[in-house]
Order: sequence, then C-alpha cells, then structure tokens
Amino acid sequence: MAHKVGRLHWVVSLAAAAVLVFAYARAGDAQQAPEVTSAPANLTWHADIAGPEEPGERLVISGHVFAPDGETPVPGIIVYAYHTDATGHYTKNGTMRPPRLQGWAKTDAQGRFEFRTIRPAAYPGRSIPAHVHFILWGAGYPRQWVDELRFEGDPFVTSRMLAEAAAAGKFAAVRPLERGADGALHTRVNFRVERTSNFKD
Repeated sequence: MAHKVGRLHWVVSLAAAAVLVFAYARAGDAQQAPEVTSAPANLTWHADIAGPEEPGERLVISGHVFAPDGETPVPGIIVYAYHTDATGHYTKNGTMRPPRLQGWAKTDAQGRFEFRTIRPAAYPGRSIPAHVHFILWGAGYPRQWVDELRFEGDPFVTSRMLAEAAAAGKFAAVRPLERGADGALHTRVNFRVERTSNFKD
C-alpha cells in the first residue's frame, strides 16, 4: 500500500511539474527578461543587432523615446531590444535567455534610436505575431517594458491588435513596413517612458 501511495505521489508531482513547465513555456509569449542589468559602454543612438552574415530579411527599426507627456523627446535613454531569428527562435538550443539577437542603443539629443537587424519570425507552431521586445531605462527613468513592436501584414496580427494600435496613435505597437532604397525593410516606432517601473525578472 505504501508503495502505491508513493507511486501516486510521484505521478501527481510529475503532473504538477508538467503544468509548471507548460506555464513557463506560455510565459515565453510574454516578456521574459534577459540579463540586462548593465549595458555596454560608449553606446550611440544606433546599433547593429544582426550582421550581414545573419540569415533573414534586413530590417531597420527607427524610433523616438518621449517623456510621459508624450511630446518631449528624452535624450540618454538606453534602449535594449531583442527578438527571434529567421526561424522563430531566440537561441540555437531553443531556450529563451540570453537571446542571441540583441542590441543596445542610447537616445540622442532628439530622443532618437535606430537598430539594424533582420525581420524576426513568429514562434514555430504558434499563432503569435512576430515581434521585437524592448526595455528602456536611464535619464532618471526606471527600467521598464514598453509594448512589443509588431508588423502590419503579419497573419497573426488580430483585429483587436489593429484597433488598439489605431487608438494609440503615434505610440501604436503595430507598425507598417516599407522597402527602402537600400533594399531593407524600414519601420518607425515611438515609445513613452513612465516614472514608475513595470519591470519584473
């Protein structure tokens, strides 16, 4: 009888562990923070996330960071960005942290930043739009998440996401892509920093 109870306890524990693993996998849909306690020295307002050797369609993300009033540009904000590769993975071994494609920039006097990278792919076998994660901090503002950047035309972008983007105006998280003279896709995004942090590891 004790053997049966022990076996039942083991089965229940295994099921509970499976639930936790599944929950953690689902949490990957949201924002699982990489190690971003510090940023490289001598940052500029533009940076490369993916070099020319990285497979994928070239993408340039240009943006501005504004104060809570939504109008005043904020210089000196560190902008950390990361995303999946052209196969929809963050790392070669299928884990999420640390992401392989990541980069840091620091907004200039006009609050500008720019990343040169590749267009990320959606998670394999999932219905989540391809996206780029961003974390901002500095210039007197705490570390904070801002909305993921998604792209118009993505088959997984829902009507609700489009409606929310329309309501957000210049701070829309779903942005159009345009082909530039350099052959790369270009998109622009605006962020607004807040005085309080929403950041959790």
